Amino acid sequence: MRYRRLGNSDLTVSEVGFGTWTLVSDWWGRTDDPNEMIAAALDAGINFIDTAPVYGQGGAGETILAPYLRRRNDIVLTTKVGYDISAERKFPGQSERPHDWAPASVRAQVEDSLRRLGTDHIDLLQLHNPRIEPILDDALWETLAELRAEGKVRELGVALGPAIGWVEEGNRAIDDRPIASLQTVFNVLEQEPGLTFARRARVQGGEVGLIARVPHASDTLSGKITPDTVFDPKDHRAHRNRDNMLDNFEKADTLSYLWAAETGRTIGQAAIAGILAHPAFTCVIPTVLSVDEVREYAAAADLPLREDEARALDDLWARNFDHVDRYVMPLKSSV
Repeated sequence: MRYRRLGNSDLTVSEVGFGTWTLVSDWWGRTDDPNEMIAAALDAGINFIDTAPVYGQGGAGETILAPYLRRRNDIVLTTKVGYDISAERKFPGQSERPHDWAPASVRAQVEDSLRRLGTDHIDLLQLHNPRIEPILDDALWETLAELRAEGKVRELGVALGPAIGWVEEGNRAIDDRPIASLQTVFNVLEQEPGLTFARRARVQGGEVGLIARVPHASDTLSGKITPDTVFDPKDHRAHRNRDNMLDNFEKADTLSYLWAAETGRTIGQAAIAGILAHPAFTCVIPTVLSVDEVREYAAAADLPLREDEARALDDLWARNFDHVDRYVMPLKSSV
């Protein structure tokens, strides 16, 4: 495993992180060994663990980590704030719960997270899928600053979502707020708006580090599914536009040089290495369902792209992988 400094903070994080989302929900399939997966991540040198109160029921994505935080100095812990986990979802199924960005609520949410995690501080607190209003809310950021001053939070960040986009939200957070990180959907097939964020002055200057999620483009870059895969209606990938998935499979065919036998990489490792070739990206958080996937993706940090491979990837991206898209994914925005 290799490590990078997160923005201008004192946090040094593993290039490959680990998220708890799939451990406590069945939105990406079900895993039978969540605790073994956490142990495998730590054994592989992963120290950056990403969770959120809204993962699972009743904050299960946080409580599952409490036993492992006895190794507190070995773990860079990030959780999130913003959703009211006691409220019903806006619509049945996988819709969002309501946000509550009131300063008193945010403080209570942080206290609840500390209790569930069994720790006295959060290394990185991220705003969870904010729209533009909380980014612009000075009272909210004053409360976040107070939580930092009290030692309950070390650093602040913003995690954009739930879908790809949120350009203005990300730009304003980078430019105007004291964040160490911005998390966004980014993979070698879907590089915007990540590249836009990477060009912001504070990212270029190393003040803000970017974190990539969905690095395997909903598994079209993992080798785990095929164009003929039919997802359970409850599976998050079932919501992807079918033509978009086919476009991504066909684009991925142009990248097979990154996982040719002589590289020593699997396709899933190549997808992560391609992201880490961008210096703006500090860490990649893959979606995992098994111990084998944890180990496979963790090893990607030790298989970086050569300079010629990275240049070829940039050239293919600039030409849209010599592909005519059936479907162009719209970028979400609240502005």
